[in-house]
Amino acid sequence: MSRVFQLLMKIILLSGLLLSASCSSVDWQGFINVPTTPYWEIQDSRLPEIAMIRMIRTGANVVIYNPVICQKIGDACGFFRLHAFAHDRLIHQILPPEAYPLLSEAQADCWAAKYGKPHEIYAAVQLISDEDRDKNLKIRGNPAQRAEQIRACAIDNGNWIADQ
Repeated sequence: MSRVFQLLMKIILLSGLLLSASCSSVDWQGFINVPTTPYWEIQDSRLPEIAMIRMIRTGANVVIYNPVICQKIGDACGFFRLHAFAHDRLIHQILPPEAYPLLSEAQADCWAAKYGKPHEIYAAVQLISDEDRDKNLKIRGNPAQRAEQIRACAIDNGNWIADQ
């Protein structure tokens, strides 16, 4: 995308957010302090992923998550749901989970590590790092690198709980 188009998209996004009653302060990275939990979520026990984001008929983006998988992985589910929502907040093109480039995945992980609940971030890092985790869980990328990047982002943003 051209820089002009990107700037125009940010202006449109910011002007819409300024009208929202939920916006109250500025994040000094240039974004309005927007909601950090998904607007809408849909449970789908048939979903093969932990969570993903999809556009519905109205044009809104919705986080879809598998409650059966979430029950198995506990608090880590919150991180993965927020990761899916991050693709919307970061204005990424909405793609199937396996189609995101590594950079987009890393950005979504870092956004979720910045704004997520510390206990959910910690649980996700533990899950991703666990070599004995359920092999049916769709954890993409290099697990050790991904876990360390999430942890580093949480630390950098003052959102990491002490290693337990």
